[in-house]
Amino acid sequence: MTEATDTQIDEAILSELEANSLKTARIMVLVGKRFHASDPSFLDRVEARIGVLIEAGSVKLYGNLANWRRSELALMPSDG
Repeated sequence: MTEATDTQIDEAILSELEANSLKTARIMVLVGKRFHASDPSFLDRVEARIGVLIEAGSVKLYGNLANWRRSELALMPSDG
């Protein structure tokens, strides 16, 4: 299993996102590649961390997070 912290995963997710929405599946693959991990348990962690970032208001979700191929993610605009 990949020894990445939640903070490292969060930073990787946020660094791959843009103001324009991108497919959730694309973000999952890019973050997995960054940590050289594609095992289901790691991808489950990435999905969970995306959920935390959505709840925190850092990421906007379009669709259903569980359906990676049909949902999209974008950075929320910063206030400032």
